[in-house]
Amino acid sequence: MVADMKLLLCSKMEDLDVLKAMLTEEGIVCDVTNDTMPLPGAEFYPKLWVVEDSQFERAAKVLDAFRNLPTPGLGPWSCSVCGEQLEEQFLSCWKCGATRNKGV
Repeated sequence: MVADMKLLLCSKMEDLDVLKAMLTEEGIVCDVTNDTMPLPGAEFYPKLWVVEDSQFERAAKVLDAFRNLPTPGLGPWSCSVCGEQLEEQFLSCWKCGATRNKGV
């Protein structure tokens, strides 16, 4: 039996969605809980779980990359994968799911 491991506890569902997409892109199996009814207090925040213990170390590296993504306010940007034009607040492409490159 493989035990679930908690990777991220987050009050912002938008951040959790971006991180889940990044993990999925890397082939890391993950699951989100507490995402349907936000309640006050950290114990009720959405949680992202890495399903397989063997993938946790790779997932932690993706989390580090996520934490180093550029902050909003850099202006509009073009997706380096599909060329879609995106507004500054988006950290990933709505069309193909690619993440925004630093400095773009």
